Amino acid sequence: MKTKLFRILTYVFCFCVTAAYAGEEAEIISGSDFPFYIKEAEAGDAEAMRRAAVCYQTGAGVEKDLRKAWEWYGKAAAEGNTEAQYDIGTLYRDAIGTEQNYREAAYWFRKAASNGHSKAMINIARQFAEGKGVLQDYRIAAENYWRAAERGEEEGAYQFAVMLRDGIGVKKDLTRALKYFRQAAKSDYKDSALQARRLESDGIRGNDRKH
Repeated sequence: MKTKLFRILTYVFCFCVTAAYAGEEAEIISGSDFPFYIKEAEAGDAEAMRRAAVCYQTGAGVEKDLRKAWEWYGKAAAEGNTEAQYDIGTLYRDAIGTEQNYREAAYWFRKAASNGHSKAMINIARQFAEGKGVLQDYRIAAENYWRAAERGEEEGAYQFAVMLRDGIGVKKDLTRALKYFRQAAKSDYKDSALQARRLESDGIRGNDRKH
């Protein structure tokens, strides 16, 4: 069980960051607290296991060691840590400490997505849309973009809007497409505002705009 002190520390310090994929924010973790992370990890705390793994991966607070990073990510994932499951997917996707393997990446992204991880939903959607490591399936891609959009991911909203607009993997629905372009536009994502204006100029109206 996490100690109150550990829960506080995980939000206070910010000295090491994990690698981030395009469009993903880097996570901030304390390298100075590595000794505490590893102690808690060895005591069975799954989140501490993952944070120790991040530090081993990035060399923050400890000598960089991808073998140990994989070891701790694996232990955290086995304990049901959703973030660690997602992290393993990124390691396979980006060939970090292993050969690139989109099939394994898809397995771990789907596992994390099934546990509600919104960025894992984005990543598995990309893989199904592109047919990387899985059989190309636009329906599954659209479903995961939608799930991510409903959790506030602007990329999910934008990509789902595109699929609604073009009828890819989902029934064409310009009204709903406008809704999701507008959602993405709130974060100034890509050309979402422009795409929304184009639909509006074509006479598409939605009921989601706040006045």
